[in-house]
Amino acid sequence: MKDNSLYKLGGICSVLVGISYIIIGITVLLESPQLTVENNAQSPFLFFESNRVVLLTQWSAMAWGAVFALAVIPAVSEKVRNLNEGWVRWTGTLATLGFAVTILDNYWAIVMTPARAAAYVTSSEAMRAAFAVPGEVQFIDIQGWLGYGAVGLWVLVINLLALRGAIFPKPLAYLGIATALAYFLVLTTMVFPNVRGMILVVAAIGGILLAPIWYIWIGLILHRNNTQ
Repeated sequence: MKDNSLYKLGGICSVLVGISYIIIGITVLLESPQLTVENNAQSPFLFFESNRVVLLTQWSAMAWGAVFALAVIPAVSEKVRNLNEGWVRWTGTLATLGFAVTILDNYWAIVMTPARAAAYVTSSEAMRAAFAVPGEVQFIDIQGWLGYGAVGLWVLVINLLALRGAIFPKPLAYLGIATALAYFLVLTTMVFPNVRGMILVVAAIGGILLAPIWYIWIGLILHRNNTQ
């Protein structure tokens, strides 16, 4: 009897990843109007204090979404593994690393930022100046090469192979390719902040709209595989 537990777990988790992206998209839209407030622009800690619930929700969704994605990678990769095992295994490992780092970075933000923000708000001007001096490394994936670049590469390879081998419906494969490009655009805005603007808008559309649809659709396909 064939064991479809890989597809069952991967399908459920993929739908949860899609839901996490929807939550992230909503929180991004809620926090965006606050980005121009003067006090928030002066300090990320002031920005956090005025958007505490939104940011903690966003970081939690990113962390849990990445946890669920660790079950999605092997399930989705198995669907196309026979088409090019080398590329699937390599990019799958990179994507796993990317999501693992996303978990660690957002866990750090959830645990440490509230305490640091509270200390900043109640400190003197001299202490606030000390906070602004670069100190210990706070995040691992500062520019997003792993969380966006590596994950985007895996999504791109999976969907190109699926398109070539007719593994997924063509609209889903094309949607996945567009989602991969959105990942790369987010990476571009993080590596080159001066090119933001329209690129960031396109990337946001990818994260808020394309990625959730792709993950949920993939999840439904994996679930159907499990029941067959």
